[in-house]
Amino acid sequence: MRFAITQMSFSPPLCVPMTYEHWMQIVQSFAGCIKARNIQWLYSLVSAQGDRSICLHQVPYTDAIREAYREAGVQFQRVWQAYLWLDREVAKLPQGYPLVIAEVNFEPPITKAIYEESKHQAESYFHELNIQQIFCAASCDGTRLICVFDAANAEDVRSLYCKIGQPVEQVWTGNLIYPHNDIPALAKGFGAAIAS
Repeated sequence: MRFAITQMSFSPPLCVPMTYEHWMQIVQSFAGCIKARNIQWLYSLVSAQGDRSICLHQVPYTDAIREAYREAGVQFQRVWQAYLWLDREVAKLPQGYPLVIAEVNFEPPITKAIYEESKHQAESYFHELNIQQIFCAASCDGTRLICVFDAANAEDVRSLYCKIGQPVEQVWTGNLIYPHNDIPALAKGFGAAIAS
C-alpha cells in the first residue's frame, strides 16, 4: 500500500462540529479528480475549531494526490509520504469520534525502533493520563510524525509529551470522518510510501 498525508488549513474556519455530510460538501469540488486517479480516501481528521485538517489517502503512484488537488484548484499546506504505525483499528471508532492529534518534528530523525522503545518507556504515563495511542504517520525521512490519540483532551497529550521530554509542534483536537462503507483494513507495521 502507498499512503499520502495531506495537511490543509482553512480561513475562515469551517463550520463545526464537523459531520460526514458537511465534509462531503467541502470535498465534492475535487472528488472527481481524486476518483480519476484511483485514489482512495481512507479518513480525515478535522479540527474542533474548523481551522485545519489531516487526510489519509491510499494512492497508486507518487504524485497522484498533489495532481488531483492542483487540477481542482484546491490549496493545501503539505503533502508527504507516510509510513503507518498502527496500534488500534481505526474502523472500530464511530463516525465523528473526537481524537487528539500531535504534530512532532525530529532532529535527528526517528526510526521505528526508537519509536517503539520510546512508547514502551512511556507506558506508565499513558496509564496515568488514560491515553491510548491509535496510530502514527511517519515521514519517510523520519523527521516528521503525526500521532493520533484517544484522550480526554489535548492538555493531557501535551502533559504526556512533557513527561517524556519530547518537544511537540502542535497538539489539537479533531473529529474522525471516514467513508460510510467503513475504513479498509490496514496491515500493521510499515505501509509503503509515496514520494514527497
